[in-house]
Amino acid sequence: MRNFSRVNTVLGLVLLSATLAPMLALAQQNCTTASGFVQLACTPSGALSNLYSSQGDLSSFINSLFKFAIAIGAIGAVLRLVYAGYLYMGSDLWNKKSQAKQIMSDVTIGLLLLLGIWLILYQINPDIVSLSALKTITPPQTQSQ
Repeated sequence: MRNFSRVNTVLGLVLLSATLAPMLALAQQNCTTASGFVQLACTPSGALSNLYSSQGDLSSFINSLFKFAIAIGAIGAVLRLVYAGYLYMGSDLWNKKSQAKQIMSDVTIGLLLLLGIWLILYQINPDIVSLSALKTITPPQTQSQ
């Protein structure tokens, strides 16, 4: 009976601390950029801070989107390759092994296409890959009367 009361006491303290812990969170930080954009999450440094840069123009957004799409394609290909390896190693059936080999060849072709797209664009003009050509586009000026 004594052990049971200790367990209840410890469990109660853990639940109480878990309930009161969100009150210690600093949720009222100023996350406004120089352009006036209010971020949903403050990212003072790191990879996400480049997404909310102070430039705030279309070219930086499309450049980030291009890099993100290439990264997602590569991650998806690696996950598909892992699945094919699991399928190949985990089954003794010949049709599953041939299906896994087909998936591996498709993933290899996809990764080569992904790499080829970037290499071709980089060889034509490195500004295409960084999309700095879009920085020269200016919005049209409206006439005020």
